[in-house]
Amino acid sequence: MNRMLPRPRFWAETALQMRTRFSLMGELMTFLLVYLISSMAQGFLASVPITAWMMGTQGESIMAAVTAGQSAQTLILKLMEQMPDWVTLVMLLSSAVIGAAAVIYVRKFQKRSLLSMGLRGKALSEALLGLLVGLGLVCAALALGSAIGGFRLLTESRPDGSRVLWVLAALLCCLVRGAALELLLRGYFTPSLGGRYPVGLALGVSTVLSATLESGGSLLSLSGLNSLLLALLLGIWVIKRGNLWGACAMHGAWLFALGFLFSFAPAGSAHEGIRLLDVEVDVYRSGITGGVYGPEASLCVTLVLLAALAAALALRPRDPAPIPQAPADERPENFL
Repeated sequence: MNRMLPRPRFWAETALQMRTRFSLMGELMTFLLVYLISSMAQGFLASVPITAWMMGTQGESIMAAVTAGQSAQTLILKLMEQMPDWVTLVMLLSSAVIGAAAVIYVRKFQKRSLLSMGLRGKALSEALLGLLVGLGLVCAALALGSAIGGFRLLTESRPDGSRVLWVLAALLCCLVRGAALELLLRGYFTPSLGGRYPVGLALGVSTVLSATLESGGSLLSLSGLNSLLLALLLGIWVIKRGNLWGACAMHGAWLFALGFLFSFAPAGSAHEGIRLLDVEVDVYRSGITGGVYGPEASLCVTLVLLAALAAALALRPRDPAPIPQAPADERPENFL
């Protein structure tokens, strides 16, 4: 394990800098507390413009629905159908609160540097590489599904300029979302474990936790398996590359390609208003296409992620932590 997945340098720096010393369960409980607080702050931040929209342009229809005695569930469904495209982008942008909370906790409580979060190295080139890999994974899954007959790209649809601008805005928002999650999971939490515990344990715990949060706890389904594989790929990528930039961009590109580039439904939530290319899905071949859930629940994604994992494991580590050397008088006589 140490040869295949050596501890990256920034994990070793975390062990030297971190001022908090919790048990494994303590680290997990602390992480959940940070996540819950930041999620509540995100929800509040996102609700402000959405509430303003609801009370503004939709105020009269809401009051009419309430007067007519419609149920709250019916009212919420109607409002969701009428929500403009910018609401989706606001929800993605509000994820920045989660990343900010991770940075604040690391800096103010753990007393760690930003370098110990993996924010090091050539940011632009690493991010571009991660972006290409993330887009390539989704394109490979689409190509595989199309070859089998589960997907068909509708080439006759030609997006106009306004639609392209919305999609580019969605790309930026997805990158924010991906970076926020990576800062929390593989910038704050995983190094906190990896600096003190074996690499395999730190990677395994963070992978399961990440997949649980992303899939809503449904790890026993095919979508849950794919969430595990994606989280594992991101974790291995960070270890091999020695920084967080590529994983941030890869995660964001994954969300963008599924939800906005090909109008699929990442994690079961579709974005009907903002999409670049239309894809026809064979709903009768749910094993290949993922059905109503989207490609994240398809075997095509499973195969592509397995191939990506094999390739990632074969990469040479870019910035491994130095191996501690024993003092000269403690080395065996045949050391040389």
